Amino acid sequence: MGTDLFVREYGRDAADAPAILILHGAVESGACYGDAVDRWGGDYHIVAPDARGHGKSPGRLPEHEGVPSTDVMVQDAIDILKDMLDETGRKTLVVGHSMGARIAAFVAADAPHLVAGVVLEDPPWWVPEAGPNPWLSVEQTVKDPFDYADTASVEELMDMQRELKPHWAEQELRPLAEAMKAVDIDYMEQRVHEKRRIWTPTARQITVGPAGVPALLITGTGDVIVDKHSRERLTAVAPGFDVVVVEGAHHCVRRDKPDEYHRHVDAFLRENAPSARAVTRR
Repeated sequence: MGTDLFVREYGRDAADAPAILILHGAVESGACYGDAVDRWGGDYHIVAPDARGHGKSPGRLPEHEGVPSTDVMVQDAIDILKDMLDETGRKTLVVGHSMGARIAAFVAADAPHLVAGVVLEDPPWWVPEAGPNPWLSVEQTVKDPFDYADTASVEELMDMQRELKPHWAEQELRPLAEAMKAVDIDYMEQRVHEKRRIWTPTARQITVGPAGVPALLITGTGDVIVDKHSRERLTAVAPGFDVVVVEGAHHCVRRDKPDEYHRHVDAFLRENAPSARAVTRR
């Protein structure tokens, strides 16, 4: 692919199956979707890049100076999707979590001709819509393994995660710990303090008009970003969204309640997956 990002590919051959582009959350990597890859790999071609500043991908390049990092990440994803369209002649399903869901939303709004459907897992959409990042003022009540990434080993970070989230799939703990140690801290700090685009016009743009993209937002009832008030705002400004709320799930819905996540998300992917047989490759 014509990108400088590190990209993993899984599952079936791109010529013979619909494709999913996975956009991971902050301080993670494309390797952190092991359980989902196992579930989807028999039916889909899966592309999982490491976001800029994460995993094995580079950070900001000289030509990016002065450009908001979100805009750079959106263009990174669009470049990959263009390559996939050129290769297969088909649009791609896009699945994002947290930071990756934010990027996925902008991609679906800005380049609907490339996106067959978009899944947003608890994106950074909150009420009020504008202003500073509210997470900057939230006091942490539990330890975050990422706070110890500089000094702890991968095994120690895995042990911390097991203690905090004993129900998470074991196969995802090592990639998550390795990603925590690999993230570009300076790049992430810069991202947090950048001016943010208001989310409601983007939400509306995704589903409106003949170029609208099928969209599913999935969140939980625990410690989430898209809470009841944000969901009400979303329904008001973008009624074309499908919204699923998983009882008892926190920000990482997929890891907290994997069977319920996949029951909803997998049905959405099947419904919106382009047929590999019905399209002639370019």
